[in-house]
Amino acid sequence: MFVLKSSAEINMAQASPTELFLPPSFPFPIKVVALEAKPADSLQRGTRLLTYSFVHVTKAPGANPETRFGTWDAAIEGTLDVWKIKPGDVISKNRAKDQPALVVTEPCKHGIQLGGLCVLCGRDMTKCENR
Repeated sequence: MFVLKSSAEINMAQASPTELFLPPSFPFPIKVVALEAKPADSLQRGTRLLTYSFVHVTKAPGANPETRFGTWDAAIEGTLDVWKIKPGDVISKNRAKDQPALVVTEPCKHGIQLGGLCVLCGRDMTKCENR
């Protein structure tokens, strides 16, 4: 016997938290300047998550270090559950590797795909980045 479920039931069943870590390519150490998204915010790919600063030292002799700024945008969709960092935190490469920056609940992780479609939610995965 088969039981048919609506896409909403499937999506709710597949929703799960995902810990997001700062990218290892960041110019560590960084200082968190601002958290641009708030808990309970709906995130889409490209949503600005945070702004950070870092000290850049040029290789030119006698050059002074300068403070530069960067941003980090969401690579997944979901709801921001909780930040694990705060403005003013200075984050080393080791801390970024060991501790998540935030937790996002994804409506579906698209773990089973067939013919370019997510079997769990029906999304066309050929139009998604990084999956």
